[in-house]
Amino acid sequence: MTGRNNSVIEILKREYNLPNLILIRCICHSLQLAVSHASESNLPRNIEFLIRETYNWFSISPKRRDEYKALFQTINCGDEPLKILKVCDTRWLSIEPAVLRILAQWNELKLHFSLAREKCYTAGLLWEMYNDEGNRLYLCFLKSILHDVQIGIKVFEGENIDPVKLLETLMTLLRSVCVRIIIPGAATTDKDFLTIKVEDHLDPVAHLGHLFESHASNSNLSPQAISNIKKRCIDFSVKLVQEIQNRIPSNYEILAKVTLLSPENTLKQIKDPHALVGLARELGFDDQKTDKIVQQWKTIQFIEWETAGDSVKFWAQVLKYKNAAGVNTFRELADLAIAAMSLPHSNAEVERLFSVMNTVKNKLRNRMCSLTLNSIIMIRNQLKIKKKNCHNYVLPPEVLKKIKKNCQTFKTNRNTIYIIITH
Repeated sequence: MTGRNNSVIEILKREYNLPNLILIRCICHSLQLAVSHASESNLPRNIEFLIRETYNWFSISPKRRDEYKALFQTINCGDEPLKILKVCDTRWLSIEPAVLRILAQWNELKLHFSLAREKCYTAGLLWEMYNDEGNRLYLCFLKSILHDVQIGIKVFEGENIDPVKLLETLMTLLRSVCVRIIIPGAATTDKDFLTIKVEDHLDPVAHLGHLFESHASNSNLSPQAISNIKKRCIDFSVKLVQEIQNRIPSNYEILAKVTLLSPENTLKQIKDPHALVGLARELGFDDQKTDKIVQQWKTIQFIEWETAGDSVKFWAQVLKYKNAAGVNTFRELADLAIAAMSLPHSNAEVERLFSVMNTVKNKLRNRMCSLTLNSIIMIRNQLKIKKKNCHNYVLPPEVLKKIKKNCQTFKTNRNTIYIIITH
């Protein structure tokens, strides 16, 4: 898909004469793969088995769920237990919540499987795993580090996000993983964190999170066992950093250029006059428009703008700007900014559209044609953007006129109005 010679993007560039296509890898998918690869190569396989089989144990048996619910309520004064979640490879946010819920109910789950182990071999295996404090330490470590990953994923899959702040989110994630294991001061700038070989700067007394350290100090494990677990957790962190470093450089370059268009950078009095030339060329702006962009970039800070905080609102204001002659003297610069901030950085929106499509065209409506399906999806999407629904949407007058022309209305004895559409 993304090779150098025969990938989709290279074929489109070569055969369809589209030299300005930009390849942007989905950040959410990249982070998911980074976590998966780090887990496969460094964490014990029984951790994945523990998470997966705990869900499977309850998902296939209402009786087991009822028994566990009664046990949990007895221990916790009537409180309801949290549902054990499934870890799905195609859902970016499924790992951390599953770990979180198992940790929150660790003792109750341990007791439940202890009672059920004599009846089922799987329950016996799960009880042995829950009885092993080492597995709990691994999950404590994962809870902490996956929380940071999930924050980054949530930002990139969000709908109303500020594009110029995405770079900071990405680098914050990389820094948070690095500083857990490297010597303080080994990396300070973004370039350092993107290129540092963490295995050469490991902190001999790395702190793996308060939850991990507190459980390690209170566990009945031997110092050697705790040391081995720490080593594997550090190896996981090293692998995760390496995976992120390998996957995000291209995204970093694009996001760094988009960050230049933040209101703060745009309205600086002293700035590089040619900072946007590379971005303009990548987005397909010709030399004439690029020259105008450079000139507009030099003078935009001399205008007083009302909304200089939110980047989207700021550039929307620039796009609508008119001088005394009614001419927008920053049109090319605004077009560049809107084009750059419109670049997608995850597949989340596409996945949402697929979900809507599956809802609209279901098994009962499987003969729906593509034109109708596309129209319904577009209507739903626009209603969502405008925050409208069937309760507060008002039909335009011209639509009502068309309906009246093609409809007949009458009242029954019960004052019920029927509408018959005539073709």
